[in-house]
Amino acid sequence: MRKLLCCLVVFATLMANPIANAQTNVKWDLRRCVEYALTNNVSVRQADIQARLSAITLKQSRLQQIPSLNFSGNHGFSFGRSLDYTTNTYTDNNSMYQRLGLNTEVNLFNWNSQKNTIKSNDYNYQADAAAVDKAKNDIALNVARQYLLVLLDMEQAEVTGIQLKQSQAQYQNTRKQVDAGALPELNAAELEAQVARDSANLITAQTQIEVDKLTLKALINLPADAVFELDVPPVEQIPVDNILEISPATIYDLAIRSQPQIRVNNLRLQAAQKNYEAARGRQYPTISLFGQLNSNYNTFLKGAEIKDLGYLPNNIPNAEVFTLSGTGRNYVYTKQYQEYPFQKSFSQLWNGYGTLLKNNFGQGIGIGLSIPIFNGWSARANIERAKWDIKSKELVIEQDTLQLKQDVYTAFNQALGSFHTFNARQKEVATAERSFDLASKRYDIGAMQTIEWLTNQSNLYNARINTLIAQYDYVFKMKVLEFYKGQGIRL
Repeated sequence: MRKLLCCLVVFATLMANPIANAQTNVKWDLRRCVEYALTNNVSVRQADIQARLSAITLKQSRLQQIPSLNFSGNHGFSFGRSLDYTTNTYTDNNSMYQRLGLNTEVNLFNWNSQKNTIKSNDYNYQADAAAVDKAKNDIALNVARQYLLVLLDMEQAEVTGIQLKQSQAQYQNTRKQVDAGALPELNAAELEAQVARDSANLITAQTQIEVDKLTLKALINLPADAVFELDVPPVEQIPVDNILEISPATIYDLAIRSQPQIRVNNLRLQAAQKNYEAARGRQYPTISLFGQLNSNYNTFLKGAEIKDLGYLPNNIPNAEVFTLSGTGRNYVYTKQYQEYPFQKSFSQLWNGYGTLLKNNFGQGIGIGLSIPIFNGWSARANIERAKWDIKSKELVIEQDTLQLKQDVYTAFNQALGSFHTFNARQKEVATAERSFDLASKRYDIGAMQTIEWLTNQSNLYNARINTLIAQYDYVFKMKVLEFYKGQGIRL
């Protein structure tokens, strides 16, 4: 049995390791990063909680339309002079009492105040739901920006690594020629210094990759120590629209219809308008219908046992009661009883409970009218607040609409500038590569100084880095335009 158990443990371990390795080795592309962020990012989760709270408020306001129903009950003991709730008289006997009641009330008419409150809460809920979409869009855009930044870091590190290899190869070749006496020692020293600089640049580039990865992890709410390997698509394969085929006016029209922030602002304004109407309704009379059922029970803590003593002479203290019949006496006999008080047991306190509740059962129904006459100017103040809240929401719409237009036109011009910059950088790389090839040939035959060759190499390196930066900047700027067009983030 023990051998069988050990075999099962070993088998389970062997089966678990490939699964764990497979999960660990799965690379993160942009879609996976965005989907993980939409589920786990704190800002998105907070926006979702706010939407859920608004849904609760909406549900509560809707349920306030149905009649209310409340049960009340009191059970206690009274000592000394107190009210007997069954007879509504005061008594000096200690007693146990119970009062039961069932009340209901429904609002019949309140100048649509309740109806407008429900509509206001509904618009606020829709606005908070749209705010969740806005939070998701914002985090998706930020994740895409950071994702592209990490890809740029990787590309820069790769270019730096290529330059380091070139410097190392050139240094080894020059070292051989110096050792053979064909070149001076200065050439080797200059190349050795260049190798050291390129090594430092490579370390810096690799460090920047890890730093930007940590920032990306924080955006998607992934632990800093989690395994995180990115899928690196070739930048040339990232889909990008032709910027020359679109106009900023077209993008702005699409943004007005697709951006969640615009929808949030419009819904907030509608909610404020309904809240104003609800506040106005609360300054007028309210009519309601009410009904109630109630009953009472009361019993004394002490009882009395009555004992029949039979017919005995009816005596008056210090005297006898009789009639004269001649010289004889005829004594008067009456039925007499003796009272013996006693403390009731717990079970005896409940004798006749149902009968007493039935005998004291009462009902009531009626119509209530509430007329606000003076309440410290609170009703009027609420109306004024609601009115200025509408003005505030209108200003927010005006400001955000102008800002959206400004952002769209700015993004378009930045994307257009990045497009032309990228084209210019490509030409710069082509020129730098041709210049570096010619310089390398001249250096190999000894027709160029080392410092001149290093200058050409540095120019090529800078041209490649600048081209990568321009290319990724252009790609991201186009992704921003896609975002404003309502297409989401494609990568």
